[in-house]
Amino acid sequence: MNLMCKEQNSRTYTSRKKVSKLNNELDDCKSQLVVDSITLESNLEVEKRKAAEEIATLQRLVHETIEESSSTRTLYDDELAKLQSYIQQLQKEITDLKHEKNQSPHHLSQEHSSLAPSQVLNVLTKGLKKLGESIDVDSKKPQEDSDVLSSLVEPLADQINALKEKLRATDEQLQKCKECGHQQVTQSEKETGDQSSQKHVQLDATTSTNTSFESQKLFGCDMCSNYEAELVKEQKKTSDLQARVIACEKAAERHKEELLKEIGFRKEMEEKWNEKKEEHKQQVAELTRATECTEQDLKELRQHFNKVCSDMKITLGRLTHEREMIHHELQRLQKENANLIGKYTICSQELQSQMINLPDTIEELHELLLKTHQELIMEKIGKEAAEQTVNTLQSEISLLKDRITNDQQERKGMEESLDLEIKALRKQIDQLDKEKRKYLLNQEKLANAEKSNNDIVTDQKKRIEELSEIVKTLESQNTELKTRVSSLQQELDTTETVQKDFVRLSQSLQVQLEKIRESDTQVRWQHEEDVEECPSCRTGFSSSRKKMHCRHCGQIFCVVCLTRTVMSGPNSRPSKVCDVCHTLLVKSSAPYFSEAPPTMT
Repeated sequence: MNLMCKEQNSRTYTSRKKVSKLNNELDDCKSQLVVDSITLESNLEVEKRKAAEEIATLQRLVHETIEESSSTRTLYDDELAKLQSYIQQLQKEITDLKHEKNQSPHHLSQEHSSLAPSQVLNVLTKGLKKLGESIDVDSKKPQEDSDVLSSLVEPLADQINALKEKLRATDEQLQKCKECGHQQVTQSEKETGDQSSQKHVQLDATTSTNTSFESQKLFGCDMCSNYEAELVKEQKKTSDLQARVIACEKAAERHKEELLKEIGFRKEMEEKWNEKKEEHKQQVAELTRATECTEQDLKELRQHFNKVCSDMKITLGRLTHEREMIHHELQRLQKENANLIGKYTICSQELQSQMINLPDTIEELHELLLKTHQELIMEKIGKEAAEQTVNTLQSEISLLKDRITNDQQERKGMEESLDLEIKALRKQIDQLDKEKRKYLLNQEKLANAEKSNNDIVTDQKKRIEELSEIVKTLESQNTELKTRVSSLQQELDTTETVQKDFVRLSQSLQVQLEKIRESDTQVRWQHEEDVEECPSCRTGFSSSRKKMHCRHCGQIFCVVCLTRTVMSGPNSRPSKVCDVCHTLLVKSSAPYFSEAPPTMT
């Protein structure tokens, strides 16, 4: 019995150790699964956020590129249409000028010399303004592709250089016109001094224009040929611009296709990523459900095991106590039996060895018989009681043996059931190990996918940085071009204003010259009562504003307008003269309508 109890206790102890070990392994698996699920969810959230940001960035870049390409194309189409219209207009003007030249050479020379440069400058001014507006529009939208932007910058630089050349040529022509006008003024004074005033009044406009620009007939023809050459150059530049626009459109289409491919690849990667994400979510959910089920089963098994252990402890304690009691009772009975056997043998031996001394009388024999009979009855009663006690003890021993066998059978059944449960738990642990390995494999795949995605993201970031650098450089180039265009615009505006002033002042000069020619036929000295206002500033005379005579032409001016002095006479006395007379008398001085002496070419 002691050996059986020890063996049972050792088995129970080993089973407890196994169950505790399995519980520890299950707790470790549970904690590992929880940590892995948390890390997986965090990684999935981070990757999802990164993928969403990258997709949004790429979509924004695609939209900006598409809008930029479409806007660039429309701008170039508009610029080409405007240039073509300008070229057609210039060609039409040239044909009209040629036709008018064939009809009236004098009128052609005058109109061509006075109007053609201004029209050309107006056209160039409008072109520069529109080019500046197009550059402003382009600078507001940063380009992404260096090829497209370089193709935008090159034609602008070419056009700016061409406009510079045109401005230089126009400036030279203006200087030539100024010089020719100044020389023609001096010649016209000598040739037309004897003509009548009525003829000058009737032919005022035609004579003044013919005498002032008669020497520019051949120069006008040269200007027509120059304009034709410039138109040919502009047509060539327009064809070059059209070729560049076509190349830009092709590059834009190519980049658009590349962006569409990139968008498709991104969408495919996003779909795969979502599929993997859903699969991992399902796997995590399944692992979570399996873990919860395993925890519930383990909890139930633990409760059942604790209950069985407590029952077994109680039963074993009770059986041990009963076994000890039975053992003590058996020892007592064995001692009593041994005592009884010993007493009986002693008594039998004593009786055998004892001499039978029977009484001699009958009464004593009767008394002895009665006494012996009573002792025999007492012995029988004691024997029956002892036999009854032995029978009860034997029945109790048999009952205890039956109970022990039943307990042993129950213990075997419990051990078998525990072995089955342990095997089932081991199977579950093996299954959990397989799922764990599968989860680790999926996590490794996810890490590889994350690494590849990070590589793609870094490449895209590098590309975006490169494009941003290109955009910055191109923006700086655009700002430089804008400053250059603004400076050229200012130069063109100043040139245009100078030309307008030149035309206006040349007309005033012609009027003054006509007045000088008319003055040759009459007395030059004006009387003070005949003049009420200054002919130069058109300001009325008063007591504070005195009348002063020009010492050369004799006209009356105010003090403010009569500031020029000329040395006259043998003593070189200073004499007050007007601006026109100062220009006529001092040949080395600049014209009165100019700020600097004319350049000699």
